[in-house]
Amino acid sequence: MVFEDAQHQILEKLRSLGHPKAHEKGDVLMRRGDLGDALVLLDTGRVEVSISTVFGSKSILGIYGPGTVLGDIACLDGNERSADVKALEPLTALWIARADLMRLVREDGHTAQLIIEALCQKVRNATEVLELRVLTTAKARLANALLRLMESGGEDATADGTPPKTGRIRVSQSWLGNYSGLTRENVNRQLRNWSSEGVARFENGEVIVLNSERLLDAALNDDAGA
Repeated sequence: MVFEDAQHQILEKLRSLGHPKAHEKGDVLMRRGDLGDALVLLDTGRVEVSISTVFGSKSILGIYGPGTVLGDIACLDGNERSADVKALEPLTALWIARADLMRLVREDGHTAQLIIEALCQKVRNATEVLELRVLTTAKARLANALLRLMESGGEDATADGTPPKTGRIRVSQSWLGNYSGLTRENVNRQLRNWSSEGVARFENGEVIVLNSERLLDAALNDDAGA
């Protein structure tokens, strides 16, 4: 995800280096601990990025769609992958070998500069995720999680990346619990509360956001007594 904010011309250079490959739903594109010998540029479809512990617990870092670059950090330094990447649906992706990427960086100083800038943005994004996990109330954590999902790939995401007033997010309650660091029961309880308040509801495998302004208010007002 390092290259997400790079200029269009840089992404086109990456595309020119890539080798297309089709993946089916459930395919694991990357595993935590694998060496970073390539990065992936998604053309179509969505993936889940997650981390699993030796005890079997799973923490979901996000859902990403077309235009996302994956495995960038490990590809840049040649070390191990830091997360698992799984296809949520049939997709197509371009695989770019590390040798080709490093040659591009050596030969194009502008590309190297953009990578440094995007790396700084990745650090900021990681800080935001950490902040989400340390919020004290289930209400605030779930509100933040839904807003982040709407920004990064909701069915009705806006052109400028800001959350629309309403929207649909295709996720299960169990998945949403793993993403927000809550139990499924806590997610279900809060969604039922929001449904009665006209904020959001769960229906047919989707979270339907009815009022994102109310969600934002819940995210910003992390009151332990809520």
